[in-house]
Amino acid sequence: MIDRNKRDAAMQTLIGREGLKASVYLPTHTAFPDNRQDPIVYKNLLQEMEKDLVARLPRREWQDVITGLQSLQHDVEFWNHTTQGLGVLSAGGQTETFLLDFHVPAQWLAGEHFHLLPLYPLMDSISHAYLTDISRDRFRIFEVSQDGLREFDLPEVKSSFPELFDDMDANATLRTGSYAGLVGAFHGHGGRQDQTDKDTEKYHRYLSDAFQKLNRETGYPMILAGTESSLRQYREIARGTFYLEHAITKPLESLSLKDAMTEIKTALRPYLESRLTQLNTEISNKRNAGKAVHELDEIRDAASQGRVDTLILPGTVQDNERALLDAACEQTILYGGTLFSDREGHLELPGGRVALLR
Repeated sequence: MIDRNKRDAAMQTLIGREGLKASVYLPTHTAFPDNRQDPIVYKNLLQEMEKDLVARLPRREWQDVITGLQSLQHDVEFWNHTTQGLGVLSAGGQTETFLLDFHVPAQWLAGEHFHLLPLYPLMDSISHAYLTDISRDRFRIFEVSQDGLREFDLPEVKSSFPELFDDMDANATLRTGSYAGLVGAFHGHGGRQDQTDKDTEKYHRYLSDAFQKLNRETGYPMILAGTESSLRQYREIARGTFYLEHAITKPLESLSLKDAMTEIKTALRPYLESRLTQLNTEISNKRNAGKAVHELDEIRDAASQGRVDTLILPGTVQDNERALLDAACEQTILYGGTLFSDREGHLELPGGRVALLR
């Protein structure tokens, strides 16, 4: 899945850069030997771009952009950890990479605006949720969507009971495991059962409070994972209505990445259906209120004036419309709006696109 925090932070500076803006996208591979071709495809795209730029612009206007893009070519470590797709943006001495969990067609664009649609997929955006793998005294947390998952840290939340309390049984033994290349979680064993139950309850109450705070800050729902025993203990204590009904009744370390994603998609499906219904209702309400436009010139004017709250476009746009819509995408983000690329055609869009106005 797209690292949304990295993407949003990068856009704050990238969009404001002066001069030529370059966007490069290509499908990539996750394993050897297929991934050996990825840097070659990338290099060929840059050569095509440079040939075009030589023919139409002075070198001083694009040399730093090409140099920034070329710096990625020989980064062996980077190319060894690609996903299913890659986006690279460069302008004004800043180059940013974005790993995608879906295939994108190989393409490059260089002009006044970035091509941003592949970085804002609708289904990834609205299916954003948290997944927490809970044992009696440890937890791991992931950002998930229907396209992928990414483990992250909550620095303010203690990831284990021993970090939080000093009365944990000092003789507890530990085991560790890994799943799909992710760092393993540790699970404690041993100690008197009554003390263990008290420790578990204490730690689960602590996690419940922490997850409530996280939900208040982000609004994202949460999927629970763990043994049936751990989940039963946690649900007896947990407060809040943001936990999705379907839980993964196995520790994540026991699942392959494929099986984990199947469980995640099952958990997210009712939530996604609800979110799509809400969006379609919002589109209909905005149209009835005269606050939805779909003609190109109307979208252009509204975006440039900062009046677009949400811009929803198809996954691909016509070549003769791309420059205008790329500019509208930048303006929407610049003014704090939301951008969605409906690649799969889930929404009812007049004319195949719509800008919902503030």
